[in-house]
Amino acid sequence: MASFRLKCPSCGREYPLNEPIWSCICGSPLLIEGHFSFKPLEGVKGMWRYKLSLPLPEGVEPVSLGEGGTPVVKTRINGVNVHFKLEFMNPTGSFKDRGSSLAISNLKAWGVREIVIDSSGNAGASLSAYASAAGIKCRVYTPARAPIGKKTQIKAYGAELVEVEGGREEATRRALRELGKGYYASHLWSPFFPEANTTIAYEFFEEYGAPDAVIAPVGSGGIILGLAWGFQRLYAQGLLDSLPRLYGVQAASNTPVYEAFHGRPPEFREDEVLADGVAVKSPPRLREIVESIKLSRGDVLLVRNDEIVVGVKSLAKLGLFVEPTSATVYPALKRLIETGKLSRGDSVLVPLTGSGLKAIEKISRILPF
Repeated sequence: MASFRLKCPSCGREYPLNEPIWSCICGSPLLIEGHFSFKPLEGVKGMWRYKLSLPLPEGVEPVSLGEGGTPVVKTRINGVNVHFKLEFMNPTGSFKDRGSSLAISNLKAWGVREIVIDSSGNAGASLSAYASAAGIKCRVYTPARAPIGKKTQIKAYGAELVEVEGGREEATRRALRELGKGYYASHLWSPFFPEANTTIAYEFFEEYGAPDAVIAPVGSGGIILGLAWGFQRLYAQGLLDSLPRLYGVQAASNTPVYEAFHGRPPEFREDEVLADGVAVKSPPRLREIVESIKLSRGDVLLVRNDEIVVGVKSLAKLGLFVEPTSATVYPALKRLIETGKLSRGDSVLVPLTGSGLKAIEKISRILPF
């Protein structure tokens, strides 16, 4: 643990990694700095195969429910080799389990007894599960409009659920206002979530090598940052010849990353929020997200609700039942192929982030049966 530390990318302040803080005193989110290296453990499966590559105190046993090691389904679309990585097959049904495992493992080692979080659903369900497994109390603030499946999950794991009228931002304000003695463990701010998602890149690299491109939904940026950092570290070790292009996908209802990347507002907007998992108006790590995508020579795309519906249907026909947020990647994939940004023979990694079982009510409404 001595080789890792927390650092503010804005003002440069540093903090020990075992200090239970969630932001810099200047108000910026913190990053984890240190010597990261790709050292898989022989005979170990899942995310913790990369324990030596993750920030965890020496001698600490991870709080694990079997996350990581997710399967890949391969298909060809117009000659493009598409690899769907089934992150919805993690223990609570979403990729957030990787971050929850790493975060709760550290918080337990710090002696944290209670956490408070705000979430549109998946992170709340995931952190509730891992907190329960670690014997840590958990209180979750979520928009009242969040899918009932996710809210039911949160309560089933024994967390206290606080439903908030209004959007994601109001849930954040309530959580911080009523923090009390709890530790604020929001995935939007926690540096452990993007760090844990580097293991998605490591898993794919070990099995298939480096992809030419990666397509992922972008809300708070946890998954695309993790993929970016993972492939950057493999490149730095001389294991890759070049970085894969990163394509971030946002819904037309919330477009902060698109606007920051392109320097202009979108040509179209939608009021209805179908992809609730990317409905983040002010991502704390916006600068890092944009910088990582630009470094990779990638792009940020917008998709409409009607395209997301087609994505849910199309993936289901492939046997992959995902929630609307996860389905945003499909129309983006098709557009990149149609515009020639993905060519015949290219290899593309497409993580499918959340199970359709979490959004049954919403999917029942948007799909004709």
